[in-house]
Amino acid sequence: MVIRDNGYLENIKPATLDPCFDNGTIGMVCKSDHYEWESLTFYGIEKISIKTDLSKTRNAALVAAENQYGDKLINFTGSIYRGFQLLLENHFLPVVLLTAITSKRGEIGLVVADLRTIPMDIKKISSLNDEVMRTIEKYTLMVLNDELKLSDSDFEEMFGKYKLPP
Repeated sequence: MVIRDNGYLENIKPATLDPCFDNGTIGMVCKSDHYEWESLTFYGIEKISIKTDLSKTRNAALVAAENQYGDKLINFTGSIYRGFQLLLENHFLPVVLLTAITSKRGEIGLVVADLRTIPMDIKKISSLNDEVMRTIEKYTLMVLNDELKLSDSDFEEMFGKYKLPP
């Protein structure tokens, strides 16, 4: 894994990010050999070894967060792209913290937190949200020509491996 600083959070003191871990942990990312996707894996908070002390409101938001396909954030397992898209669709702004964490499967990764838990200018948060969405869309959207015709078997051959994990 390579982490590159693009300067989006420049002038933010490390202590300012403390609420992200304390109150904003929403999952983790790690390299996993247990799944077919080639990207990092995102696990929701129920899949990681952490003692959470979430307020009732925060816990309810995590439990309620899901997408149109029925993926639930709290127990999600999938590619980092699908995980971050799920977070964005439910109004969480994911940030990867340089804090190690372990999945319940014993995999070591990094904490993913909701950046909106820190005191930050709303324009900056909006700008970051737009940038993360643009980045994720590069990996999760595919534009197809309206004239493209695929049989069911061709579609299954091309996209069948992208089914939900058990």
